[in-house]
Formats: sequence, C-alpha cells, structure tokens
Amino acid sequence: MDANYYSSYLKAYLTEVTDQRKDDDDFISARADAASEEYEVQCRAGAPPACAQELAMGILMEGLE
Repeated sequence: MDANYYSSYLKAYLTEVTDQRKDDDDFISARADAASEEYEVQCRAGAPPACAQELAMGILMEGLE
C-alpha cells in the first residue's frame, strides 16, 4: 500500500478523535511510512495482502486505539 493511504487514514482518525497530533505532519508521515514499509515487507515475504494490511495497520495505529 502507498504511504499516502496510511497518511490519509491516520489523519482522518486523529481528526475524528480530536487528537492534538492531527496537525503533526512529521508524526503522521513517520507512522505512514512505517506502515507502508511493513506492508511491502510482508507482501514480499509471501503474506496474503489482507494479513500484510492488518500488520501494517497495527504499526500505524500503535498506541492510539
């Protein structure tokens, strides 16, 4: 998945829950990049896309839910 997908998802989530980090582009970008990287790594390792997505979302949302 593209980092833009994860960035948009996280920004929408942070806005919805009125988290002050909703405007922290560095935080959002770092999380989105890490999630995108995890998705790529898992797919290259042979994980099904749904599994790779679940692991990537875990990184994106770590400590937020």
